Amino acid sequence: MPPRDSEAGELGTLPGVGPKTAAKLAAHGLHTLADLARVVPSGYRDRRHRTPLSQAADGAEAAVVATIRKFSQRFFRGRFFAGLDCVVEEGGREIGLQCQWFHRVGGLAERAQAGKRVLLVGRVSRKKGKLALIHPEIRDPEAPGPAISVRYPEVEGVGEVTLAKLCRAAIERLGSSLVDPLPPELCARLGLMPLAPALALLHAPDEALPAEAIAALQAGRSPAHRRMLFEELLVAQLALLRRRAAAQALPVTVTLLPDEGTRREQLRACVPFEPTRAQWAAIDEIEADLAHPRPMLRLLQGDVGSGKTLVAFAASAGIVAAGGQAVWMAPTEILAQQHTATLRPWCLAAGIRLALLTGSMTRGERAAVVQAAAAGTVDLVVGTHALLTEDVQFRRLGLVVVDEQHRFGVRQRATLRDKGRAPHLLVLTATPIPRTLALSLVGELDVSTLREAPPGRRPPDTTLMAGPVARARFRLAEHVRRDMLQGFVVCPQIEAGAREASDVDEAAAELRTLLPGKRIEVVHGRVEPARRAAAMAEFRAGAIDVLVATTVIEVGVDVPEARFMLIEHAEHFGLSQLHQLRGRIGRGTATSWCLLHTGAEAGSAAARRLQVLADTHDGFVVAERDLAERGPGELFGLRQAGRVAWAGLAGEGVALLEAARTAASELLARDPGLSGHAELRARVERHARPEAGDAG
Repeated sequence: MPPRDSEAGELGTLPGVGPKTAAKLAAHGLHTLADLARVVPSGYRDRRHRTPLSQAADGAEAAVVATIRKFSQRFFRGRFFAGLDCVVEEGGREIGLQCQWFHRVGGLAERAQAGKRVLLVGRVSRKKGKLALIHPEIRDPEAPGPAISVRYPEVEGVGEVTLAKLCRAAIERLGSSLVDPLPPELCARLGLMPLAPALALLHAPDEALPAEAIAALQAGRSPAHRRMLFEELLVAQLALLRRRAAAQALPVTVTLLPDEGTRREQLRACVPFEPTRAQWAAIDEIEADLAHPRPMLRLLQGDVGSGKTLVAFAASAGIVAAGGQAVWMAPTEILAQQHTATLRPWCLAAGIRLALLTGSMTRGERAAVVQAAAAGTVDLVVGTHALLTEDVQFRRLGLVVVDEQHRFGVRQRATLRDKGRAPHLLVLTATPIPRTLALSLVGELDVSTLREAPPGRRPPDTTLMAGPVARARFRLAEHVRRDMLQGFVVCPQIEAGAREASDVDEAAAELRTLLPGKRIEVVHGRVEPARRAAAMAEFRAGAIDVLVATTVIEVGVDVPEARFMLIEHAEHFGLSQLHQLRGRIGRGTATSWCLLHTGAEAGSAAARRLQVLADTHDGFVVAERDLAERGPGELFGLRQAGRVAWAGLAGEGVALLEAARTAASELLARDPGLSGHAELRARVERHARPEAGDAG
């Protein structure tokens, strides 16, 4: 657990918090009383008014009084389901209403006894003329509890009621010692609420609030949400800018040799194709950085198949020619092996000595690579997390390349860079990052962008299909049988769980029935790496027809012969993640197609969101939409319990991020050490620690 800051105190001083509970809270980034105080509720339910069912819109929150007729709960194919059949009296007539739960709720059966009259508060679902409430609260109509119910995010092992009590207890315990880290003049200039009133509005909204104020809270766009989001963004920007200054404090060991007009010709001689204009432009930007005496800190972003590997190779070749070494770190062994296979003929042509280092190598193989790196008898090492161990050292490390940067933490990037004296850093991402998102996640890096795909690439035709997943599988089977295609089926989960979504085992079983004679294999994160690698190799060789997988195939799978993909229950994925998955096909010149299935109804909000992927193959357009809907944290999987959601402030969030960047630059220009802003400095230092969840 990280050291306590000036607001911290001991979580153990709160009633009911022992070591186990404290550890569960810490796993979600909640280490101190101040962290608990800043937890942002996940939602609100207004019980002040009973909502006529006839007037309740699909997806809206409703509070209705009903009489229970029947309750049942069961497990089906490993999934929990509970249903409540009840009746609502409205306008002199009875209206049937179903309530549905898809994960277990403590004490549900005791509260849902037949004949009882109850207050139900939940989200309305209208499907095929039938009314239902999804995961409603069951209350006593005569004692409904707080008029405005505050809901809290999930923290594994800590119940919602317990978390609510702890958050309120933390605010009460801190009292006047909870100092606002934002300078008052900054709050005044941007029209931001002070911290204390913002927390009061979030955790204990006044029952006299007008309906529009409650609606703003429910949507995550209240003044309190705006203030908390800005604080979060400002702290992140300060941490990023301070990190950049620290990274560039030392002069580099290796700089690029002066170009005598030969580097381009040397690169052309090593690769079997002409780089695109976008690749040449990125190479020029990177070479200008590599010739500078301060370390390069650059992000190279480009859509799937845009040619980032060639650009990174050009940078590595330049550093090797100047007498340095380069190292590439990939998030998976499959991707590291793929990079090595791609680079080998290029390195051979350039006279660059190449080696691979992964966790599955024998002790002898590993020792040989480690010794060569330390002695300087290998020029370029490609590897996985195996590169991070203490025994891996380099004689003259000049360039660090980190692929799929969002899959590595700051600490991991720093560990690799520490194996040299201020080496240059180039991070790659195939998830296109809009400028705003780049400021948020990689704000210490300069950005080069590849928006031009190599010639000959044909993006897959993408179709959206709503309805039962069985229909999508049948359609897939027809295509496979008729056209003898090879490809993927992607499911949201490994096994049946709480979500209403398919899993790989169930999908594979049904596809084996639909496609007798076809070889269907399953891969996911729980499959042993050796077995997974073998399955991928067989798939690449054409011995497997259909690979049923989770998102484990999102990166590192390059099979030009793969020409179809079915993504089941696509509404459970982010748009950028779907775009990455889709990028596993369409890597050759033949026609390919992607079928996005959704269990939501055609025309629903989920279906409209997914339609973006059918309308465009531009990853930057997809990423902009994802940013607007989900925000930077959710887009890259960096969210923690209780952080303010971006989605409610989608439009203003972009402006807030720009304002936070400007404010951070101004603060550091006046006070580089933040010595005059002690509370803000403490927040920034906590954010910069890996334990604080900063994976940027």
